[in-house]
Amino acid sequence: MRALNVAFVVQGEGRGHMTQAIALAAMLRDAGHVVTKAMIGRSVHRLTPTYFAESIDAPVIEFEAPVQVPDKNRQGISNTRTLLDAVKRSPGFLKSMATISKQTESVDIVVNFLDLMAGLSRVLFPSKTPALAVAHNYLFLDPDLRGAPGPQRHRSVALAYAKATTTRMDQKIALSFAPLESIPEREMVVAPPLLRPGLERLETHNAGYLLAYALNPGNSKALLDWQRRSGAEVHCFVEGGSTAVPGSAHGFHAHELDGAAFLRHLAGCRAYVGSAGFEGICEAHYLGKAALAVPTKGHFEQTLNAWDAERCGVAQAGSYADLDEFWAHPPRPNSEQVLAFKRWVARAPEILVEEVERAATKHGSGLCR
Repeated sequence: MRALNVAFVVQGEGRGHMTQAIALAAMLRDAGHVVTKAMIGRSVHRLTPTYFAESIDAPVIEFEAPVQVPDKNRQGISNTRTLLDAVKRSPGFLKSMATISKQTESVDIVVNFLDLMAGLSRVLFPSKTPALAVAHNYLFLDPDLRGAPGPQRHRSVALAYAKATTTRMDQKIALSFAPLESIPEREMVVAPPLLRPGLERLETHNAGYLLAYALNPGNSKALLDWQRRSGAEVHCFVEGGSTAVPGSAHGFHAHELDGAAFLRHLAGCRAYVGSAGFEGICEAHYLGKAALAVPTKGHFEQTLNAWDAERCGVAQAGSYADLDEFWAHPPRPNSEQVLAFKRWVARAPEILVEEVERAATKHGSGLCR
């Protein structure tokens, strides 16, 4: 097969979607393909991390997109503020969809990492370019996972959003903590997590500290209060670093977001606690670390993530109120669990690259040498 020109569209709200894109870009390059551009939704509440532009190894194009607006305490997500913000900025979304359509018309295939604009653009601006949608969220479209917790209305909204991101796309790639049967009739392939390159080279050890990731700056206050009470050493990664955590105490280290630094600290921690993002949980499990997954308030997708992680034995679902018990007895995975997970993750290049090539070839974009 000749080298494919691949365009990425990435939801800018989730750091995990960015790391998935970084991982898949490396896999595609290793297979001889080229990621020609990475388009990413812009948020006024969260800057695109510098590590994304540095690691994706492709031109980065930002566009206006719906965002999740933090609540007044900057701890959770405010659905009301999110809706009002989307209505206010909606005129710019049409321009974004037109931009995505224009930027992807000459590539061989588009890979969408849960971005709504990428899905809806194919309705307003029909495209002949084949496209794949990649996210853990698609796993919850599987009828066998209907036992997830939470009100049905919240689940319906979350699944409706996930479906909208796949509009007129050729295939859904559902990333999973563990192997599951694919569902061809739903055009869904189950695939392993897409984890950042270099994770497999890290040497793990136990330096005795708790590593934390706070999606919103307000979450770091709960971590700081716990650190003062417990006396444990905490390293917390949060946007803004030390400026986002006023009054930091001795033993509490706030760090600006940095992919490489986060992984180094993850390799050396005693245990990990973070918002229930898919990638952070996967990375902790890959390194054999105990993980506490704390869903961000108002972020129902993270409630599903935490439930799925606990179901698969990858993390403990809970809240910051569980930190005392978690820290006293971190539920570290056994070596057999970690080895099975690593074997599953190792299949990602094979499965993902094959699906990209298959979709491109199906539409005549990929030509045999």
